[in-house]
Amino acid sequence: MATNNELIRVVDVVKEYNKGEVKALNGCSLTVNRGEVVAIVGSSGSGKSTMLRCLNMLEVPTSGHIYFDGVDLADKNVDINLHRRKMGMVFQHFNLFPHKTVMQNIMLAPVHLKLKTKAEARAKGEELLKRIGLLEKANEYPNMLSGGQKQRIAIVRALAMEPEVMLFDEPTSALDPEMVNEVLDLMRDLAKAGMTMVVVTHEMGFAREVADRVIFMDGGQILESNTPEKLFDHPQNPRLKDFLSKVL
Repeated sequence: MATNNELIRVVDVVKEYNKGEVKALNGCSLTVNRGEVVAIVGSSGSGKSTMLRCLNMLEVPTSGHIYFDGVDLADKNVDINLHRRKMGMVFQHFNLFPHKTVMQNIMLAPVHLKLKTKAEARAKGEELLKRIGLLEKANEYPNMLSGGQKQRIAIVRALAMEPEVMLFDEPTSALDPEMVNEVLDLMRDLAKAGMTMVVVTHEMGFAREVADRVIFMDGGQILESNTPEKLFDHPQNPRLKDFLSKVL
């Protein structure tokens, strides 16, 4: 049974490609509670990003169930777009519209979906930009920004929709090393403010410091899930031990 605190529940999700030849996910189950930060780690090709993209049905599971706020998103009768509004998604590459200014990028979805008037969306955009110290960039175009600035704007654009959960797919992997911290600092602030977050990341220090729970995936399966301290310091699974020996 779902608890009141549970926001996402994944039940036995399988994702196959090539008529079952490739099992990107093979029977994955997990829960994410409100206000919880869950980090997903593992080597490339382990199924982490597929898992994340299934949470908002960017990838449709072959079988299994994904409940968001008690609603089964895999149900054909569900209006997935209504639920996606509550799920902010941030990708490796910033996906900002190059022909629109920073403020236009942030205002676009809330105004287009008639969730806010232009004045309300602009006020929210200014508030968010001020929060991350980039208000002076409001009228600039993305090509005038650094990678770290673009990614912070991409996060703010997702926050403008006032989502219930933020999904991050390796948000720092396309950045130069010196820009990584400015994005992680913003994510730390969101975690402290109580935002529910699911983060696919290669940043083990961030996962250890910020996550409430860390999930290790390999071969399309969740092999271990624990607190950062227990998972990093006392790994149980042999594959996890091998993985950590290479990345820590």
